[in-house]
Amino acid sequence: MLDVQEIEVERLKPWKGNPRLNEHAVDAVAQSIRSFGFNVPILCDQNMVIVAGHTRWKAAKRLGLRSVPVIQLEMTDVQRRAFAVADNKTGELAGWDYGRLQEILEELLASKVDLPSLGFSEAELQALLAPPKDFDWGAFEKQMEGLRQSTYVLLPVKVLMQEKDRLSSAVREQARQHGIADKDFAIAAGRLLSLLLEAES
Repeated sequence: MLDVQEIEVERLKPWKGNPRLNEHAVDAVAQSIRSFGFNVPILCDQNMVIVAGHTRWKAAKRLGLRSVPVIQLEMTDVQRRAFAVADNKTGELAGWDYGRLQEILEELLASKVDLPSLGFSEAELQALLAPPKDFDWGAFEKQMEGLRQSTYVLLPVKVLMQEKDRLSSAVREQARQHGIADKDFAIAAGRLLSLLLEAES
């Protein structure tokens, strides 16, 4: 049996090398905690470094919670990092049966449940709750797939520290020459890389 403890939020430490970008999900998780309570403990190692639950931790801080349920495990640094990556990746593998999801959402709506607290955007809820005769599930799935074309992911690149400034300047200059302008350097660099790959193909 896992031991769930109430631990002060400030004692927990985020994993500084966490590759998961979760800031956009904090508000939705905070709303879920408001509606349903803090029902999924945060997992941390013996040094109080968070292994799974960074978004819940940020949401707890945003809500002003003083303590949260935590499961603490003895883990090596390698085990902690491996489990953190696996926990996030395996969560992406499942999909939705949209027909059944629509039925459940309709039942919850009839029971006066606040549907936005479930994490869906207003646009998603409008599409999911549209009458079946007026809704094309195939088109909806294509639309969801289309989100991949407007959602950014971080592609880690390592360069020698002494090369960083020279490489950054070269990327900015090449982006300027190709008419690529973006305040976010990482996005501009990604667009430049995509452009160069298209030119080579």
